[in-house]
Amino acid sequence: MRERIYFGFSKIVTVFCLALFFFGVPFSAGQDISAVPPEAKNAAELEPVEPLRIKLAVNEVQLDVVVVDKKGNPITDLTAADFEIYQNELPQEVASGVYIRNQIETAAPPFASRKDAPAILKLPGATLKEEDVCRTIVFVVDNLSLAFQQLHRAKMSIKGFMEKQMQSCDMVAVIRTGYGNSALGFFSSDKNQINARVDAIPLEGPPEEVYLGEEVNLDDGTLLRIYSNQLSTVSYSIRAMKDMPGRKILFLLTSLPMLEIKMSTFFGIGAEEAVINPSANPSEIFGSQLNRLADEALRAGVVVHTMDAMGLYCAERNEVVCDSPNPNKANSFNELSYKTGGLFVKDSNFFLNGIGREANNMIAGYYLLSYVPPQTTFNVSRKNVYHRIVVKVKRKGAVVHTRDGFYGRIESETDSAASTFPLRDAIFSPFKHADLNLNISAGYIKGADASYLVRSWIHLDPGNIKIVETENGGAKIDLETVCLTSDINGQVHDFKHLNYTFNIKPENKAENLAWIKKHGIRFSVLLPVKKHGLYTVRIAVQDTESGSTGSAWQSLEIPDLTRKGLALSDIFVITSADDLNGMLSDATKQIDEGVFAPVFQSEEVRSPALRTYMPGDNFHTLLILYNADTKAVAASDIEIQSILYKDGMEYQRAEAVPLTRENAESHGGIMIFRRFTIGPDMPPGDYVLQMLATDRKNSKKKESVAVQTLRFTVSERSGK
Repeated sequence: MRERIYFGFSKIVTVFCLALFFFGVPFSAGQDISAVPPEAKNAAELEPVEPLRIKLAVNEVQLDVVVVDKKGNPITDLTAADFEIYQNELPQEVASGVYIRNQIETAAPPFASRKDAPAILKLPGATLKEEDVCRTIVFVVDNLSLAFQQLHRAKMSIKGFMEKQMQSCDMVAVIRTGYGNSALGFFSSDKNQINARVDAIPLEGPPEEVYLGEEVNLDDGTLLRIYSNQLSTVSYSIRAMKDMPGRKILFLLTSLPMLEIKMSTFFGIGAEEAVINPSANPSEIFGSQLNRLADEALRAGVVVHTMDAMGLYCAERNEVVCDSPNPNKANSFNELSYKTGGLFVKDSNFFLNGIGREANNMIAGYYLLSYVPPQTTFNVSRKNVYHRIVVKVKRKGAVVHTRDGFYGRIESETDSAASTFPLRDAIFSPFKHADLNLNISAGYIKGADASYLVRSWIHLDPGNIKIVETENGGAKIDLETVCLTSDINGQVHDFKHLNYTFNIKPENKAENLAWIKKHGIRFSVLLPVKKHGLYTVRIAVQDTESGSTGSAWQSLEIPDLTRKGLALSDIFVITSADDLNGMLSDATKQIDEGVFAPVFQSEEVRSPALRTYMPGDNFHTLLILYNADTKAVAASDIEIQSILYKDGMEYQRAEAVPLTRENAESHGGIMIFRRFTIGPDMPPGDYVLQMLATDRKNSKKKESVAVQTLRFTVSERSGK
C-alpha cells in the first residue's frame, strides 16, 4: 500500500481565501502525490537506563569506568567480579557492576549531508526530549592558546564528529575559552545550529610556527592566565552539564597549556600577582583546584578528554606528510583528563576523522560500579580530605580509565539551593520546563524600516494553571512571560517581558472555562527584531498564582531582505480567520502596547502551535515571497514547489506550480497559500515540509532560489 500526502495550491487573492479557508471549501483540487519511501535501517536500541547520576553517600559510592584493550577497543563483557577497587590503597568490596551502552548503531547520514543532496537543502533538526538523550557532549575550544592552524583543526574535528560520529540522540554544545559564554542556547541536537556555532569561531591567533620555536618566552604569566581561563571555562561547562541527561562528556581542544614550561609569575582571575616556584608547572600550581574540579566532575558525571590540536609535527617545513611527535611536547601530561577518567590525545592527527577512533571508542559505553566506602570516609572532620581511588581489572591486557578520587562530602552538602528565579531558569534551560506544557510556533515576516517581526503562537495546556475566582463572579488567569531571541553564541538580541491577565466575565464564565479545559490557552506574542541572522526564539511562561513554569524554543533564520535575490518568510500554519488577520494587519500598535493576543472561542479551532496531525487531517499554510521581480511574476517564471521529508530523506515531491499576478501582495511581498491533507496511509513519525521558490530563467544563480521548512508530526488515530 502506498503512503500519500495531498498537495493543494491556492491562486486566489486574500478576500476569497478568507472565505475558502474557513467555510470548508478547498483552494483547488488536491494533487495526488505518491512515492515509495526509502527503506530505513533499524538502529540498535540503547539499553534502558536512567541518566547517569554519580552517587557519593555513606552507604554507597558509584564510579563510572571505561575499559579498553591494548588497541583501544571497548571491552564490554566484564562482571563485577572482574574488578578490584582501592580507596586510599585499601581494597574495597565491589557491590555491583553493570555495562551501560551509550552508542546506537551508526545510521545513514541525514540527506542534507549527503554528496547527492542539493546545495539549497537545509532541513531543521529534531528537538530531543530529555528522556531521549543518550549523550551530552561539550566541545570547549581553547582559542586563547591555539594558533590559527590549530583552530582550523579544532573546527575540522567538531565538524567531522557531526558528520561521521554524532548520533541522533546526542546533545552538543560548542563554546570558547576566550569568549563570554552563556548557557542560553548552549545545547542542541540540530546539526545546522551546531555547524553555525563552529563557523562563528574566528581563525585568529599567531601562526603555528611561533609555538614551534626552540624558545617560548612565557615568563610574563601568559601561560598561567591561559590555563586559569581554561579551567574556569571547563568548570562553568561542568556546572552547566550537571543536570543534563545521559552520559556527559567534555572535549577540551587545546594546545599550549600542556607544555611543561617553567614560569615565574601567576595572574589568576581576580587574584593579585604572586611569586611562585620558578620550576613549577600548571599541575603543581593548580593542584588543589584540579582536585576540586575533578570532584565536581565526578558528582556531575562528566568525563574530560583533552585533545591536543597541534597534531603531528613536520620536521621540515616542506614536508607533505607530518608524522613526527612534537619535540616540545615530549613530557606533556594533562592532569585533569587523568583525574576524570578521560584521555589525553597528543601526537595524533585525530581531527582528520572527527574526534578520532580512540576517543570515539571511549564514549561508546561505560561500567557503573558501586562499593560501600569505609565508615570514616564522610566524617565531618574529613570532608576536605581527597580520597584516592584506583580501579583494576583482572583480565590481562585491559586498560582502565576512571576517576582518581573525591572529597569526603556527602551530596546534600554540595547540592545548590532551590532557585528563586524560576522564569529565568526556564528561559535558560536546554530542555523544556514542563510544569506547564507549552508549545510554540514562531516565524518572521518583513517589518517596517528594514526591520523584522517575529510572531510566536503559543499553546498552553491548562493542567497546572490556577484559575482564580474574582469578586464579581468571574475568573482570571495571571501569566508572566518572557520572549527573546538569542544568537548562535547564546547572546540575547531582542527581548520582551510581559504580564497579562486573562479576564473571564461572569456571563460567559462556564462556557470559556469549559473551552479552556478542552482546548487549552491560546495566545501570541509579537517581537520586533532589529537584524537578520540565525536565532533561537525562546518563550517562557509562569503562572503567577501557582508558580508553575513552562518553556519552549524554535530555531529561526532571518535572511537579509535588503540584498538582491528571492527570499521567503517562515511557513505559518493558519487555523482561523483571526490567525490570518493577525498576520496581515498592521502590528505597530500591538508592539507599542506590548500585549498578548488571547483567543477564547466557542468553536473547536486547533492552535497553530500544535503541529501534530492524524491521517485524514488537513492544515493550511501561508508564506510570503520577497524580492520577486515583477516581470518574472507576470511571465509566471517563478515556481513554487513542495517537498516532504521523513527521517532526513526525501519522501514525496509535488510538481512545481507557477506563481502568477493573481497572488495578493502584503507586507512587501507576495502571499502564497497552500492546503495539505495527510494521506490515510501515511505512517506516524516526524516530517519536514520544504517549500522552494525558484526563478526558472535564472535557476543556476544562488539568489534565484529561496527555501523554507516546517516540521510537523503525524500520529496514529486512537483505536488503531
